[in-house]
Amino acid sequence: MSLVRSQSNSFRRRAWLLIRLLLALGILWGFYVELFRRNDFDQLWRLFRSNLFAATFYYLLFCMLLMPFNWLLETLKWRQFTQPWSGMSFGQSLRAVLAGVAASMLLPNRSGDYLGRWLLAPEQQKGKIILATVAGNYCQFLILLGLGLPSLLWLGHYTKAWQISGIEKFAAPVLLVFLGLLALGVVGIPRLLHHYAERNQGLIWKGAWRYVQTVLDQALEVLQHYRLATFAAGLGLAALRYGLYSVQYYAILHFYGIDLPADAALAGVGTIYLLQTAIPLPPVLGLLARGEIALLVWGIWGANALSTLAASYTLFVLNLVLPALLGLFFIVKKA
Repeated sequence: MSLVRSQSNSFRRRAWLLIRLLLALGILWGFYVELFRRNDFDQLWRLFRSNLFAATFYYLLFCMLLMPFNWLLETLKWRQFTQPWSGMSFGQSLRAVLAGVAASMLLPNRSGDYLGRWLLAPEQQKGKIILATVAGNYCQFLILLGLGLPSLLWLGHYTKAWQISGIEKFAAPVLLVFLGLLALGVVGIPRLLHHYAERNQGLIWKGAWRYVQTVLDQALEVLQHYRLATFAAGLGLAALRYGLYSVQYYAILHFYGIDLPADAALAGVGTIYLLQTAIPLPPVLGLLARGEIALLVWGIWGANALSTLAASYTLFVLNLVLPALLGLFFIVKKA
């Protein structure tokens, strides 16, 4: 019996190693195709090298220095939802977050966060880790929506799509949507789960339905540790991440000689961030679409097309590719 169990465990470890290696190879292949086999790669590379020796180099350096803080903030945000019940150290949490970045390269709308963090989570906490990731990502989504939609409205003012005096017609619905989603995630869904659990307490779940009860029980156990202060901290850290990303984008625009008024730049960054999230493609496969969105937005102010693409791709490499490569190392090492 012990021999069979040992063989089963050995087969399982080998299967997981194969899956992790295939994931790593898929991500590396995507990086190669999207970054190095583009027709304009040589032009982008020449532009990058020429700006390295320009007076604007310090903007790139500043952007690079901010990159680690981006993922430190994400780790802190995630720990707001894991620490009440998980004993993971900060280092373990950071490695799980970076693994999520890596897995997200091949999955749409950062859904890889769940896979990557699940892979590096302690065995007995994997279900709870998924639920905590949902809570953290929901906070980021609310900030993205709450700041991205006003950015889109302000961009409309710049393009003369509507005058500033007409924005109040859109501001009220935007505010109502934001508050409604906030109430749904923080109050509505938790209460619904509690009501559902009490209503079905004592029932015997059979077959596949018993897994529904298992997930529900885990969700309730996790939610019992969350307070309004937990969600407030999550939203605050999500807002800091959003602000840091905006500053990074503003700096990289200056590095490539795209000088814009601060309000125009922030409106453009918020709009790009909002539209990028709406793209149902993995980041590594949606890089071309990201570049097209940047061209559309910064083209309003007549920004050079090559500089615009270079800024978008440089930020992609700094904020996603480099952390993803580190996350890949942790995923494979875990095997």
